[in-house]
Amino acid sequence: MVRKRKKVERKEEVEDKSIWLKYFHSIRHVCPWSYKSYLEGKIKIIPFDRELLKLTEMNWNLESNDALVYVVDDLTLNEIDEFVAHRNDCQEKCEYLWSHPSYTKGGNKQAPYPIIIQQDRAKLMELRYAKTMDSQTKAED
Repeated sequence: MVRKRKKVERKEEVEDKSIWLKYFHSIRHVCPWSYKSYLEGKIKIIPFDRELLKLTEMNWNLESNDALVYVVDDLTLNEIDEFVAHRNDCQEKCEYLWSHPSYTKGGNKQAPYPIIIQQDRAKLMELRYAKTMDSQTKAED
């Protein structure tokens, strides 16, 4: 009975578009492309499934979304951090980030639920480089 309730709660967390719109809007200053991608329907929010994440990673070239956001319910903050670090170290296709409601580096921009974000590493590096170059150009002007 408890397990069923947890699944129902996860489904609501995954499907509550107003919460996710607010989250992506709140991080647009540090990650402007995520807000645009969310508005364009290119970010998929799903329950965390370790095997699906690894399968998606292996077949990333087939992925049509800019990012997958996995809502996590069975890992602690430390376990999420370790999982993300391991995935980033053991492969080069995807970049993984995480956010947790109880952890902030300042600015209170953390996700409403524990999440792992999976995205294209090369594309993310391009976006970061373009943002850095744009900032340098503005500073020179």
